[in-house]
Amino acid sequence: MKYKYLLIYFLTFGLSCSNTSEAHFTQKSIKLLNNASAQYKNNSIIPDSKEKYIQQNIREYLISNNVSGSIAVVKNNKKYFYEGIGYSDISNRKLNSTSTTYPIGSITKTMVAVCILQLQEKGKLRIQDSVSNYVPNLPKGVKIIHLLNHSSGIRSPIWHVGDKGPKEIIKRAGNRGRGFLPGAKWDYNDINYMVLGYIVEQVSGIPLHEYIKKNIFNKASMVNAGFITARKPDPFSSRGYIKIAKRILHASKLNPSLLYGCGDIYATALDVSLFDEALMTGNLISIKSLKEMVTPGPKSSYGLGLYHTDDRVYSRGVVGGWESIHVYYDDKTSIVILLNVREKLCDIKKVAADIYSIMKEQL
Repeated sequence: MKYKYLLIYFLTFGLSCSNTSEAHFTQKSIKLLNNASAQYKNNSIIPDSKEKYIQQNIREYLISNNVSGSIAVVKNNKKYFYEGIGYSDISNRKLNSTSTTYPIGSITKTMVAVCILQLQEKGKLRIQDSVSNYVPNLPKGVKIIHLLNHSSGIRSPIWHVGDKGPKEIIKRAGNRGRGFLPGAKWDYNDINYMVLGYIVEQVSGIPLHEYIKKNIFNKASMVNAGFITARKPDPFSSRGYIKIAKRILHASKLNPSLLYGCGDIYATALDVSLFDEALMTGNLISIKSLKEMVTPGPKSSYGLGLYHTDDRVYSRGVVGGWESIHVYYDDKTSIVILLNVREKLCDIKKVAADIYSIMKEQL
């Protein structure tokens, strides 16, 4: 979710302060984390001394930077690091672990983009098709590819409390017209992927979540991944927090209707890593489609559902108190970071880059 929408979300739905013992990282909490880290040191994933050293360096880096979440580092299908750190629930002193699930925010968009490319491979649509062929009330001239690379010019609707579903939201977006000519500029906008999710449903004939489960989760063996829905608005096992200075605030519950197609998936760090592996090895889409996906648009470094810069592709998610990133490097290193304590001082892209540097130094 975009930061400007995040601000609107907080103003609309509010933040509730936690109690005194929960509002601060106390010395007791830090001690508990250190004790947990000491236990982690006895649970190396790979018995080789070099890998143990990598694990130790990554672990110490995460502790020193007060990271709270789960991290998976995989290279050539080999797990070099896979651990949880910090608390998934501060008040109940429940620690993050490898099985903790998190909302992955806009990483959902990458998966929806894969759905569209799969349907193109099946001859069900073409990304050069006009969007109005599938959603008649949207502005003429907008193509599916414009939605995929955020250059559609479609304006976001004004979010309403109690929005009940994507059809209503998309209808209001269509009524607002467009802000610029399709392809004229890049404007990262959640509404693009809401529309894409709706198109997946129209073309496949089944609900978006059912399509993703069958064609992505099952194929990539993402056994712990699922969906945030109106019926189950918080099915994940971590709580989300916002850290401001020395205070930690509970993030309010997520509104599933605002996340459809653009941020309504939850998963473990390993689930996302398995998705990367399946995507990059041609198990989800063809290599031809993958090349199309990672090719940046003319106005940005964003391709079709993810960014491509230098030697890596990645996408990042921010929703409520959670922040996530998955990065796949040319040397087949996958780094997934899922956080449940979000703070301004924690640059998640830098954390991923630093972990990659640790890997490169030792391998």
